[in-house]
Amino acid sequence: MEIGHCRALSTLLNTTYGKGGSQTGTMSVTAALAGDSLTLTYTSVVHFAEERSLQMQVDRLTHESISYLTDMVSRLKKDFKEMTGDTLKAKEIKSNDSIELVSGLALRKVAYYRRTHVLEVY
Repeated sequence: MEIGHCRALSTLLNTTYGKGGSQTGTMSVTAALAGDSLTLTYTSVVHFAEERSLQMQVDRLTHESISYLTDMVSRLKKDFKEMTGDTLKAKEIKSNDSIELVSGLALRKVAYYRRTHVLEVY
């Protein structure tokens, strides 16, 4: 990928100064570009009281994260085209999720839900 395209992607994926990850503050997406590999990481906080409720929330978050990341990639392609005049192609390499328990001692447990979405961009 040429340097001008890398700069355009960097600008479009910037979530620092003045650009938050979520309007509600309940989730965030970070991006990392290494060569032609773009890694998007969706993170959300999960509160649950028992294992059964955690599984229901994870099922919901799985659907939400995939939908959000799919929409984000579509917007990224559209914005990239407007910014550079060139087409951004993205091929999914892998997508997986994980749960990290942060606090398990209280009645109301807290965990991070993460989905890592890796794309080859060209």
